[in-house]
Amino acid sequence: MAKDHSAELMQALVAKLYAEVTGNDGNINIPRNKFVTWMKPGIPFLPTDFLFCAKGLIGNSAEQTAELQHQAWTLSKLFDYIPDVKNQFMDESLQQHIFTSAQDTISSVYGDVLKHSKVVNLELTEKEQQKLKKFRDLMTVTKEEEDWLTEKKKTVTEPGPITVAYTQKMNDYIDAADEYMDLLIDAQSAKGNDPEAIRRVAAWANKSKFVRRKLEAAEMAWISQGYKNEYEQMNAYINQVTQRSMVLYKEDLLRKYEAARLTSTAEGTAGDFYYTTLLPGNFATSPGWVDFSFYHQDYESHYNKKTSQWAAGGSVNFGLFSFRAGASGSGFEDARNQKATNFRASLKFTQVPICRPWFDPGFFTMRGWKLDELWNLNFNNKKVSDGATTPTGRLVAYPITALFVKDVVMTFDEVDSQSRYIASKISGGGSVGWGPFRVGGSYSHGSERRDLQYNAAGGKVSIPGIQLIGFINNLVPASPDTNPRIEPGQFV
Repeated sequence: MAKDHSAELMQALVAKLYAEVTGNDGNINIPRNKFVTWMKPGIPFLPTDFLFCAKGLIGNSAEQTAELQHQAWTLSKLFDYIPDVKNQFMDESLQQHIFTSAQDTISSVYGDVLKHSKVVNLELTEKEQQKLKKFRDLMTVTKEEEDWLTEKKKTVTEPGPITVAYTQKMNDYIDAADEYMDLLIDAQSAKGNDPEAIRRVAAWANKSKFVRRKLEAAEMAWISQGYKNEYEQMNAYINQVTQRSMVLYKEDLLRKYEAARLTSTAEGTAGDFYYTTLLPGNFATSPGWVDFSFYHQDYESHYNKKTSQWAAGGSVNFGLFSFRAGASGSGFEDARNQKATNFRASLKFTQVPICRPWFDPGFFTMRGWKLDELWNLNFNNKKVSDGATTPTGRLVAYPITALFVKDVVMTFDEVDSQSRYIASKISGGGSVGWGPFRVGGSYSHGSERRDLQYNAAGGKVSIPGIQLIGFINNLVPASPDTNPRIEPGQFV
């Protein structure tokens, strides 16, 4: 197969990025049993779009407070979609899809589960109740803040300090792991006498020991400053205690779920949302982005049989270029057979954990609850998830990590002709993408319409700025999976 077909090149690039995001190695201590969904194309952002993640919802003026609310509303709605996994994965080593959404949202299904669930009730001791509440309050906090617009107090649910510290240090560890995997995969795919191939092999030989030490230091910081062991021990205690009585636990979940519902001033009556943020909040301006590169030899290493099967199965076709008419993205066209000779690409990427302080997915794994008859009547006996290889249910998966890239540069011989193609397509207000990257044109961002600028000169297509290109998702196991030893009279 030719190495200058744009669709195959982009599939190989995404396969390499997938390997670095989900790759396993003896030095990396993070479970990698996730699946990835890619945007087609990505969603551009400005660094200021994430100001609320670092600053919170209260600004220095009424206008800034309203803008922070709008930012939180936009991001929370985007991260509330449930990924659709009805198409079977190719195999366990290539678990990825193009992102499409099921009709339900995470917040609505989770609310229904809390409303329609019955939980086991075997009395806890006073000491156990106090310890359970202490741990829950450390992990998630509910507080009152003054709304500058209404001058009234409102209740807000946010991640607790131990959750923030744990997630931030975990993210530092993930960044170090990504850097290590990038160095390793680059060296493993290097072949021939290309200067880039020689540089990659030499970089691994000389830098791997330092990057491994950085990885080990990040893990130690996660343990000492991110309360890794304490956080995981608290989760284990909560799981153990709630096997006997989940009443107080469920009451706490309901309280924090209700407290997390806010309303954005800019959106008015349509502005209800459940507060969701990214940790760390300053990721957009932090230096911890990982360098990523792709050149022709990577095609040989990453465009393998599985990748071609994946494309042939219809799950993914990354062409040069995909075109969507209008900022809303309707009217899709895919030009897969365009040429991209001597293709190279470089970018920076990072993985950012998604924090929903109102959402506790650990509830789904517990065996001390069941759904009532009203759920079965309203939702046709559908489970939350049946836990099958290709799962079905109302909430079979949820995004846990957002994948961002920035400063994308693509080099190939046909840049001039392809830039004319881009210009012709976006002149009517549409947008153009290549694989998970948006190249140029108009796009919708919340209630706003924006234009993405690109530069095509010197044989390069340069796309400045940040783009959301995908998610890492968790699968929900069979849920509910009620312990058969619990008697019917023990549920309340």
